[in-house]
Amino acid sequence: MPSSIIIGSGPAAAAAVLALSEKPDEKITVFDPGTVLDAEAQEVISRLSKLRVDNWDENDVRRVSLQPKRVQSDSLPEKRSYGSDFPFANMGQLDGVKSEGRVNSSVISSAYGGFSNVWGAQIMPFSAATFKGWPFDFSDMEEHYRTILGHIPFAGESDDLEEWFPLMGSPAPLPPLAPRTLMVLANYDRHRDRVRANGITMGRSRLAFSAPECQPCGLCMTGCPRSLIFSASHSFDRFRQSGRIDYHSGLLAVRVDQDGDTAVVQARELSSGRMRRFTADRVFVGCGAIGTTRLILGSLGSAQPVVHLSESAQFVLPMMSMRPTPDPRTRQDFTLNQFTMVIARDEEGFDVSQIHFYPFNQAYSDALPGFLRHRAAAFATDRLLSRLTVGLGYLPSWASPKVRICAQVSAAPDELPQITLSSDGFGEAKDVPPMLRDVINRIRRAAPYLDLWPVTPRMLWSGAAKSYHFGGSFPHAREPDSGNATTDRLGRLARWDRVHLIDGSVFPNVPATTFTLTVMANSHRIASEAMQLTG
Repeated sequence: MPSSIIIGSGPAAAAAVLALSEKPDEKITVFDPGTVLDAEAQEVISRLSKLRVDNWDENDVRRVSLQPKRVQSDSLPEKRSYGSDFPFANMGQLDGVKSEGRVNSSVISSAYGGFSNVWGAQIMPFSAATFKGWPFDFSDMEEHYRTILGHIPFAGESDDLEEWFPLMGSPAPLPPLAPRTLMVLANYDRHRDRVRANGITMGRSRLAFSAPECQPCGLCMTGCPRSLIFSASHSFDRFRQSGRIDYHSGLLAVRVDQDGDTAVVQARELSSGRMRRFTADRVFVGCGAIGTTRLILGSLGSAQPVVHLSESAQFVLPMMSMRPTPDPRTRQDFTLNQFTMVIARDEEGFDVSQIHFYPFNQAYSDALPGFLRHRAAAFATDRLLSRLTVGLGYLPSWASPKVRICAQVSAAPDELPQITLSSDGFGEAKDVPPMLRDVINRIRRAAPYLDLWPVTPRMLWSGAAKSYHFGGSFPHAREPDSGNATTDRLGRLARWDRVHLIDGSVFPNVPATTFTLTVMANSHRIASEAMQLTG
């Protein structure tokens, strides 16, 4: 019986299992640390999911809607999932991970489902132009994009974004949009030519969530009580319930290797420290870009390698409008990204920045300066919130600083390397790349037509590794080298032909456009093509 091992349970791992499960006789083993939400919170979610929003208990809502926690004063707060930090909990996977300067160190998740427990659910393909430096093109990816969009919940609508980012599959319509969203999109439609003359294209969001079942409650950003936002854990729940996979939690992979035609994984039981050895015909490594990089560096046995990761760096840009909308605090909109702005510096959708715009949620109020949260400032606060929109933006990796990983491999065979994360350009919060200045200038020129004015003094430039859109430590190459720097189109280093890297670690570049759909589609492609190999 042919066999495969999947390391990880995030989006890349879920997509690989989806492909491998098409082969009826494939034996699939999956393992990861498997941290899950605590039982009390799960009980609260279960209660809320069975009731209409109007009948929810306030204490239950408060229990599962804690706001993000500020970890660094000059970076985005760390999200919570149903009031819990379990996606970021260190269960051993972060031991020996250090960071220097403005660099995020919570970069490897122990969670069942990985960081998809706290993602923003944006789901859009890369443009065809993005693949020009890859060893395959958009046509090779399209069927895998469609397969993933058929596997996950998908909401979106046809608009101008389709020119570069095709709307594949059959998305459900989005829930009713917030007044500010409708106003901005109407302004765009009215002044399309003038806005687009500045390289700006706008459209509605595309989201991995079950929109038809949505009863807007304003809690999307802290965890949907009905679990309508896709998490890779949902896929693994189905695979496990069907008996299609053999899943093991509480395990941390520390080495991968190959013995003849057999792939080998050494993993440590987190509860006992005992080592376990797994073998299969093939291993698919999906620990997230930095988790995979660390595992592979340790497995290669390099003395003290230095690896650079590409990152689509993140920024937060508040916007103000001259025309107010009704007080957003009186509404219960869905609070995921509602509309998207693409700012292009070319004619093919390659050199672009992308900004996702979010309607009001409690984090808006929490981020206000202290004096505006005082009762005496209520009038000013009301006027501000009726005009405020917040954009979460990204730059492409070729316009962003790189993340540097220095690894010291342990002589102990049951230990991962110690790694230190640093940055090639995130020294100060004010040190922004030239492309970001150009993006803001273009938005300023379009602001009179959109009634969306950037508030640059309040812009936040996140530190390194904070976007979670990073990879490229072992990029796909048309002609992979004979060493350890690149992988072939199946995510294989020259040293092994049975070990496949399937997450962002193999991306040749990281564009500013949404990340996770391509992670899943590329993983699905790798696993599908690997199944067609003999032996």
